[in-house]
Amino acid sequence: MRFVHVADFHLGKPFGNFDEDTRAALKAARLDALQATGALAVSRNAEFVVIAGDTFDAEAPPSRLVKRALDAMAAFPDLTWIWMPGNHDSLAAVDLWERLERDKPANVILATSADVIDIGPNVAILPAPPSVRASGYDLTEWMGTADTGTRIRIGLAHGGVTDFGSEDGGLATIPPDRAETSNLDYLALGDWHGQMRITSRTWYAGGPEADGFKGHAPAGALVVEIDKHGEAPCVEQVPLGKYTWHRIEVEFFSGIDPVTILEEALPKTGRDFALVRFIGTGRLGLSDLAALRKACEKLEDEFHFFEANLVKVGIEQNVDDLNLIAEAGALRVAAESIFEATSIEGRTEEDARIAQIALSHLFFLAQETAT
Repeated sequence: MRFVHVADFHLGKPFGNFDEDTRAALKAARLDALQATGALAVSRNAEFVVIAGDTFDAEAPPSRLVKRALDAMAAFPDLTWIWMPGNHDSLAAVDLWERLERDKPANVILATSADVIDIGPNVAILPAPPSVRASGYDLTEWMGTADTGTRIRIGLAHGGVTDFGSEDGGLATIPPDRAETSNLDYLALGDWHGQMRITSRTWYAGGPEADGFKGHAPAGALVVEIDKHGEAPCVEQVPLGKYTWHRIEVEFFSGIDPVTILEEALPKTGRDFALVRFIGTGRLGLSDLAALRKACEKLEDEFHFFEANLVKVGIEQNVDDLNLIAEAGALRVAAESIFEATSIEGRTEEDARIAQIALSHLFFLAQETAT
């Protein structure tokens, strides 16, 4: 028996920290991931898909988005989807779940109560749907007493594992050994946005599309195989994400070409679908820092999103650099004053960043004037 385990699509996530084009692309990719999940399941001859919560990012998603999600599942009529609420789209969203019950295609089963769902004669799904955003107690406890005979037992839950925590910092209430103590063959979890193995029978699917610079495992789905009740599952991690997120931090030193170091640290392929948050530390001379800043500006068009934070790159005092701006006079006094303001000691990072940019601009203007 083979099935696909996914969670945390977060359809409609606003991505408010990005520009309009990037927000639109990331939101579209999350809906595309639903289609990709269906295609994966069909290609692997999976019998069904379980969604372990947070299909939507909010309790009142746009009506059009709800329809598109239902249409994406209906596009695979021979595939069964078992769809459970999460904490973002809990059962407290009464209007949402009433509409889903009314409009869902025939191949979608809503896991909205703590009752056994029979999938054919050999499989039982045991869901623990959240009734509110943070229940504060273990919703999976009932699984231990559920009578399913000799059928394969698959638990479905959303929340934090005890001593592990949840994506939103909520109460961690699911025991890490729930699968073992409740005789589950597999416990499909949602809430944590990176794929993670808790035990051989308990996994977080993570989000099919990454949504932050947190360094999670590649976004995707889990393909799970179980031969019969009592045997250990075989779990395969399958990447699905269209966009890759990279948080890259590099320490710079004088005497080494910073532009070369920058290029070596960045992904070489897939740049059109890469989001990069680059953080520089260390110290550089003014001319090297100016070259690094200029290189970062040029890279903005090579990636889907590129953000460079160089505020922690201190400016190494070098009389020759300041001499390239001016050796004396009011311009030299201004350069020295701005240079002192580039230190983060005694001021905010934003003020130091502004001073660094100002000094770099002054350096460029001086060089342009000289030529």
